Amino acid sequence: MELKGKKVTILGMGVSGQAAARWIVSQGAQVICSDLNALKEWPNDFTRWCHQNGVGIETKKHKIDTCLSSDLIVVSPGVSPEISALEAAHKHNIPVLGEMALAASVWKGPLIAITGTNGKTTTTMLVDEMLNKAGVPHVRAGNIGTPLSAFIEGHTEQTIAVLEISSFQLDYFPRTRYFNFNPPRFNITAWLNLAPDHLDRYQNIKSYGDSKAVIYDFQGPGDWSIRNMNDKELETWNDRGRARRLYFGMLSPGVPGAGLDTSLKKIDIMWSDNTWERYDLESWSLKGRHNVENLACAILISRLAGAGAVAVKSVIRIFKAANHRIQWVVQNGGIDYYDDSKATNVASVLCALESIEQPIVIILGGRGKGENYGSLADIAKKTVVRGAIVIGEEAKAFEKILGKVMPVVKVHGTKEGKKVMKKAVEKARSLAEPGDAIILSPACSSFDMFENYEERGMAFQEAARELNDLLIE
Repeated sequence: MELKGKKVTILGMGVSGQAAARWIVSQGAQVICSDLNALKEWPNDFTRWCHQNGVGIETKKHKIDTCLSSDLIVVSPGVSPEISALEAAHKHNIPVLGEMALAASVWKGPLIAITGTNGKTTTTMLVDEMLNKAGVPHVRAGNIGTPLSAFIEGHTEQTIAVLEISSFQLDYFPRTRYFNFNPPRFNITAWLNLAPDHLDRYQNIKSYGDSKAVIYDFQGPGDWSIRNMNDKELETWNDRGRARRLYFGMLSPGVPGAGLDTSLKKIDIMWSDNTWERYDLESWSLKGRHNVENLACAILISRLAGAGAVAVKSVIRIFKAANHRIQWVVQNGGIDYYDDSKATNVASVLCALESIEQPIVIILGGRGKGENYGSLADIAKKTVVRGAIVIGEEAKAFEKILGKVMPVVKVHGTKEGKKVMKKAVEKARSLAEPGDAIILSPACSSFDMFENYEERGMAFQEAARELNDLLIE
């Protein structure tokens, strides 16, 4: 896409918007940066960069007139597609692209796209480490941290982009072809799973899945699509896409892909040419079947991307869980503390409860996403859950549902997140017994009390360690 001399408006000045702005300016475009926050809340270094480079600044509102005067609008994933400025742009046929869609369209090397409700980060990290171990040139980008736009300069045709892609990012991949837009091509895609999430943005799980299924539309017959054989929620889109297919999960005989055995102690790969590989999991340290599925998918991706089996097996032996994802923090008084702050939907909480074999006290709550919490009450009847500590804006909703099947303690307040979390950990400790596990697995976003799930997880870890220090003294 030729950007020189074009007027480009960028909506949303998070990390992806900032990265897009820097690259688009380098291409000779006239740029306006727009964000709902007041200017004093923008990063100082980025504000200085805008002034130094003649970049326009728009605050507190995404203005319709600004968008209508643009040749292109680039959108950060957190911006809702339903805002009036974007609706007006669509009516006037002004191209609207996401930061990742734009960056992927100019990427010279192969593209690997990994999506799903849960497990994206773990799978992306596994692929990254396997390719690192094998010496395959690549970058890790997208929803996992660094925007792809930040890597455009300096990459070559041999540089693979391993992308964690959310539904929010896929919302801004164009459904129609713009005359001057070269659509990206994903050489490998993986859709890990689908469960209710972000129902505050999507009408239902079908529309949420439709957003993710767009990933298949950017592949051709020579590419690879890796799919979860055992997730029934994905069946709606079984016929979507033209790429060759591999599967992972409990596979039937003759199905190509990565097959798990019932003991979860090995993964057998059968390729399309009927050749076989076996991967032993005796040294695999991550808990739960869902993480074995993530590993199976990552093995397929990495081997297709050029990593050798030796490199893959080496990573299986040493890989550790991502931070804030069933991350063991400390043990005190015979009680283990786990930080699962990244569990921002019910499905991921269910995975955590099924993965930990000890009796559990769970800390739940935050800002809700429109989900039904009934399945948490159902699993509590099958799993030893001693009680729940509920916090944040959704505390009352959890108390109403879970109070019927277990002791529930409500911690009030949302203004001082660290204090609320410290009190929640103390209350959890009063319900737990030696041999139990206390886990922060909120089933909600963090934005009522914290900047992000990382800050929430660190508040939990700090509280758990402080309690440990008090017990030692």
